Amino acid sequence: MKEVVILVGMQGAGKTHYCRAVLADYTRVSQDEGPRRFPGVLRHMRELLERGTKRIVIDRTNPLRRQREAFARLAREFDCRVRIIHFDVPRDVCEARILSRTDHPTLGPDRMREAIDRYVHGLDVPAEDECEELVVLGADHKPA
Repeated sequence: MKEVVILVGMQGAGKTHYCRAVLADYTRVSQDEGPRRFPGVLRHMRELLERGTKRIVIDRTNPLRRQREAFARLAREFDCRVRIIHFDVPRDVCEARILSRTDHPTLGPDRMREAIDRYVHGLDVPAEDECEELVVLGADHKPA
C-alpha cells in the first residue's frame, strides 16, 4: 500500500522516536535534517514520490492545516493513502523531554519556549476530513 503519514505534534512530543520505533520502514522526511523550510520539504516529498517511494512519513510539527493539506494533495496525486498521527502531548511533558535531550540538531533548551508557543498559538487541530485515517496519541503512547 502506498501511504504518506503526516505527523502533528509540538516539539518534544515523541514524533521522531515514534518514527524510529514504529515507522522504521517508511522514508522519513524531517526539517531537523533538512530541508529546513516547508517549500523544501514539499519539494523533497515530491522527488521521493516521483522516484517511486511508496511509504513516506513527514516528521515535523505540522500545526497548520493548509500545510498538511498541501502534503495530502501531493500524496493523492500519486495515489497514496493519507494518515495523520496527532501527538496530543501536554506542554509540560514536551518541555521536560526537550530539557533532557542532549543531541537534538535544531532545538536547544534556550529556544524551547518560543518554539512551543509558536506551535500552540498556530495549531489547527487535525480533523478527520483531512485524511483517510486520523490517529491521536497521548503522552502515554507506547511505541511497538
